[in-house]
Amino acid sequence: MRSTRIVPVLVAACLITSTSCSDSTAPTASSGSNPGSPTPQSPSFVTVSGTIHLGYTDMGEVMLKTADGNDLTLIGTEAANLVSLDGADVDVRGLWVADALSVSDFLVRRVGGIEVLDGIVTMLVDDETGDVGYGISLTRGSYVPLIDPPDELIAHVGQRVWVTDPADGQPFAFGIIGPQTD
Repeated sequence: MRSTRIVPVLVAACLITSTSCSDSTAPTASSGSNPGSPTPQSPSFVTVSGTIHLGYTDMGEVMLKTADGNDLTLIGTEAANLVSLDGADVDVRGLWVADALSVSDFLVRRVGGIEVLDGIVTMLVDDETGDVGYGISLTRGSYVPLIDPPDELIAHVGQRVWVTDPADGQPFAFGIIGPQTD
């Protein structure tokens, strides 16, 4: 081998060795974290769909049966609002705590196999005419007017309810979302 080839190869080998095998014990700049301990992760919210049913476990009474047949225990303040939805299909969002899902929010999708609207019953008054109208301010966004809602539904203005999806604006059935009261 010629010496003109050996010198670049030796220089490259020395550079690789010096950078990969440094024995330096000098302190290095730190970003404030201990390199030996794992960086804490922020909790991740998960969304799980299934059917609500009441069961009694050590952690709670509200369960969610998923499509694959698993039963998940639901806990937390929002889980108490699911007690009135036994048999309803819902999307539940929350954080895992031990072997349970701590519910942060949820959306009712179907009751009795029928698609429903989930939201707050609202009353609107026309400032010019004084006419009163009612609707549902949906949990996930928009507003749906209700045409001639029954008095039983109007009695729940300001409360969260589910209402069967009215094709012509007329609610067929509804239920209160929240803890059951005696």
